Amino acid sequence: MHCRPGPPRAQPLRLLGSVAFALLWVGADARGTPAGRPEPASVSTSEPEPASEPESESPLPRSQEDDPENVETLIFPQVRYRDALRVRLESGFLPNNDFGSVDVSLYSSAARIRLTVPLGDRAVLQFTGQMGYSHYDFSGTSDLFGTGPTAGDPLDRLYSSALRIQGAYRLNQERSLIVAGEAWSLLAAAFARSRWEQGRFGKGLTGGGALALGYQNETVRIALGVRLENETTGGGVRVDPLVTIRWDPTERITVRNRGVGFQIEVQLTPSIATFAAGYLKSQSYRLANRAGVPGDAILRDRMLRVGSGFEWRINRHLRVNLEAGVVASREIRVRSDGINLSLMRADPGGYLTVRLTLRP
Repeated sequence: MHCRPGPPRAQPLRLLGSVAFALLWVGADARGTPAGRPEPASVSTSEPEPASEPESESPLPRSQEDDPENVETLIFPQVRYRDALRVRLESGFLPNNDFGSVDVSLYSSAARIRLTVPLGDRAVLQFTGQMGYSHYDFSGTSDLFGTGPTAGDPLDRLYSSALRIQGAYRLNQERSLIVAGEAWSLLAAAFARSRWEQGRFGKGLTGGGALALGYQNETVRIALGVRLENETTGGGVRVDPLVTIRWDPTERITVRNRGVGFQIEVQLTPSIATFAAGYLKSQSYRLANRAGVPGDAILRDRMLRVGSGFEWRINRHLRVNLEAGVVASREIRVRSDGINLSLMRADPGGYLTVRLTLRP
């Protein structure tokens, strides 16, 4: 997370080692800083439910909820990209969420790398890649697959990866429709990604794209469009609206959407920024085959986060970002062939995320 455009196990060394390993594979968000503006430092108890219960759906676009960062990475031409290459490392921790008969801790690490290539004054291309690792630590008894209560960790290692190419082309050069100096752009993206339990990479593989119309002026940046992705369940292609908004009411304050949610950022000093956010975040994984479990099971972990943090720009090449807050609501669901195998809901808990951004 950057303020201007533009969770591993308990042992710290092991956590950082996982992040470093992921760095060999991965990628970053794309955000730039508009010319003429200073660049800131950057931002219920579990009860099993009947297997036949239909899955509750958010009325908001699921694509934005699945990947809160993705819709913010649509790039605009003539936004100042000071660094062609950017690398981000991230580690997160959700400790001991209470799901009733079991406590679940989530450790994760990820790395992203981004390469921006300007194509003259009106166009830009951007390439990103990423790799992530998650570990769910179950303490107590759970029935995640509807086959009977078990103790210990029912899940193996979980991974995520993605490759994305994006492009933007400015449609107007001097002519303006609303205010002088505005820019209208055509934005497009194509991506392939997978989220899988060990041994199921191919089953978790999906692909898609996005097309949007972008608008920006001195204080506002908006993109409206559509996003398409084939379903991991083999149910065809899902089409969702794509919306990204950023508003700079002053040079020190930015308000932006963060996936399905919002974030406000305040630049305190040239090197320190603070932010507060509330947003939905979810992650889904294609699971390995298990005895007694019909079909291909999918785990979906969905939560509402409310938190705050700060970012410290140590120097031109390194930024440190710390975010902490409350997981106000959370549910973990496992489905197979359209049937709920389990649904667990948690009491409110906490989360912590640390990010390092490198600009070689």
